[in-house]
Amino acid sequence: MGKKAKVKRSLGRLNDASLSAQGKVIVTSMTDNPHFKEPYPEGVTPLAQIKGTLGNFDNACIEARSGAKQSLAQRKSFRAQFIDELNDLGDYVDLVAKGNVEILTSSGFDYTKESPPSQVKHPVTYPSVVLTQGVKRGAIVAKAKKFPRAASCEVHSTTGDPTVEGNWKHAAVFGQFKNMELDGLTPGQQYAFRMRWIMPEGPGPWTPPFFFMPT
Repeated sequence: MGKKAKVKRSLGRLNDASLSAQGKVIVTSMTDNPHFKEPYPEGVTPLAQIKGTLGNFDNACIEARSGAKQSLAQRKSFRAQFIDELNDLGDYVDLVAKGNVEILTSSGFDYTKESPPSQVKHPVTYPSVVLTQGVKRGAIVAKAKKFPRAASCEVHSTTGDPTVEGNWKHAAVFGQFKNMELDGLTPGQQYAFRMRWIMPEGPGPWTPPFFFMPT
């Protein structure tokens, strides 16, 4: 019997900006997640505490730009605390998911693949997306590997709280997936994006939110 899918333990390899972005995805995905109802069991780091540590880490990263030793040490301390708390939450996610890919996906954590592959294929049901800065000011480019039978890719965006469904707005629908450009965005404004495949039988599930600040 092969190994079950589980949360990756690779957060420590991320740079500060990537760690912060990944943390925001996890926090957003875990908020009001029906698979992981709050309050969490005793011994599991509360989500509110993780949110607080994330805020402290982001502020420490800004302060550390001064190069002051105390600021650098504080950033290092909050970074280590944030990683520890996310890893603790990852243990809880593994305990609940028990290898269920859909539950793991809903948590916002990256996860390992089953090994060896199951006889029954479990195709990815939402786009695997990479966001980059566009050539034009206030533009971004999204790239996704085409999913079999997908007719198009729908994009929603928000500058508000991504956990509030009413904040999401339709942004675009693309028929090709290598260079999906969104322009007319406000430079310096952080956006959350989500995407889904439009299949012959209807739309698929949304991705967890992607966070990006166009320049």
